[in-house]
Amino acid sequence: MEAGISIFSTPQGSRSARAVVAAGALGSLLVTLLIGSAYSQADSAPQTPRLAKLSSPDPLATSGAAEAPVDSPRAEQLANKIAELDAILLEKHKLEDALRVEKSELAAIELQLANTKKLIRLEVDDFLGQSAERKRLDDLLDEHKRSADAAAAVNERVDVLEKDLGSQHLKFSLAARDVERLKSQLAAEIRESNSKKIQAIARKLDKTIRFEQAISFRCSASKSLAACLAEHGSQGQMSQWVLDNYQRELAEDIREQVADLALDTAWYRFRTRTDFAQASMSLDGTVNAQMNVEATITAKKMMPCAILDVPYEQCDSKTHSLIVRSNKYDDQVRINDQEHGATPVSLVLDSGVYDIQVTSGGVTQKRTLSLKGDQVLNFKF
Repeated sequence: MEAGISIFSTPQGSRSARAVVAAGALGSLLVTLLIGSAYSQADSAPQTPRLAKLSSPDPLATSGAAEAPVDSPRAEQLANKIAELDAILLEKHKLEDALRVEKSELAAIELQLANTKKLIRLEVDDFLGQSAERKRLDDLLDEHKRSADAAAAVNERVDVLEKDLGSQHLKFSLAARDVERLKSQLAAEIRESNSKKIQAIARKLDKTIRFEQAISFRCSASKSLAACLAEHGSQGQMSQWVLDNYQRELAEDIREQVADLALDTAWYRFRTRTDFAQASMSLDGTVNAQMNVEATITAKKMMPCAILDVPYEQCDSKTHSLIVRSNKYDDQVRINDQEHGATPVSLVLDSGVYDIQVTSGGVTQKRTLSLKGDQVLNFKF
């Protein structure tokens, strides 16, 4: 008999008390099992795992040129790591559901154990008072042992699940940290790529374009052709003419940076000079003329970012030239954990701190640079 069972020698009224306790215990057990079952079913219902939002730099949220190249190894690593993180999160949810079910079952068994102990105490009282058969006491003891064994088994499963869940928590934390690191590296890679494009585009935006434009309008037949041409105002159409011709010429100039160019007149300012190359006037006052237009266009500071569809802050940031050289030909350059090939390496970077290392013949030299202006680094081996 278990040590937790107390023996009382008060047989009077024990049979009726036992019946009351047994009935109450059975009712409590049924209610508990029902509640535990409902709780288990509710908690173990399939849930679509959601990956917690991880902070990412703004460039990742941009479209168009802000997206990483399709063949970017950093983007592929990030996609694989996010898939791994989703799988870990799904397994973590499954373990949490299983743990809730096991704990619910354990609670029901523990309640059953407590009620069995009460019944055994009453049965022992009757047995000592010679008012009960030995078989009933043996049955209760066997039932108590089975419940105790079941509780021990569930406890063991709970311990295993808690250990597995702890391990899964650790794996999730490590994977989430890797995702953040890869996002940061990919954002830096995209930002560097955008900075190069911004610089290349900005150099080609300000320009003077010349084009011919055919016009036709009605004028009073009593007026001379010169008077009609002098009175004609084309400013309402000029903005669209300049846009069409400027967009066509600029698209050719920056085709390496932008595949499909669509400009907006709010991105630049322009002034024009016009003269008529030829003109004619019919008897009914219809004037047909060929106009020469010279438009001088000045881009606004945010225009390169608007063209690339990236945050305008990138056009406000200060960028500097960094050139890395060495006295070897078979070297490799890494800047902030990104490969940049052999020297000489020429980059346009934002102001900031950069870890630069050059490896040649198995020997690696490292430097940490705070970039605040154009700079040239020479490595000697």
